[in-house]
Amino acid sequence: MRGSWRNPPPGTPADKEPDEDHKLGQKITDLEDKIARANFRVVIIKPDEVEMTDISDPETARRHRYTFVTGKGEDGQMVGKWTDEELWP
Repeated sequence: MRGSWRNPPPGTPADKEPDEDHKLGQKITDLEDKIARANFRVVIIKPDEVEMTDISDPETARRHRYTFVTGKGEDGQMVGKWTDEELWP
């Protein structure tokens, strides 16, 4: 566990002194730390569309849109692949 999971809540005023359980720079040695566990989250981001623009050279500037397309495979299982579409920037 990381000590940052026991930091004061983000966005709280810095002039307000945090309580003893929520201070900066704490070390955590117990994986079952109650406060750190309560603040731990896992986030999974599954984009279905992503764009990339390369304007490093104005003469060859390009933009790409990648789209994740799903469908059923030969065995009936859901499969997916990314398609690439080149666009004007």
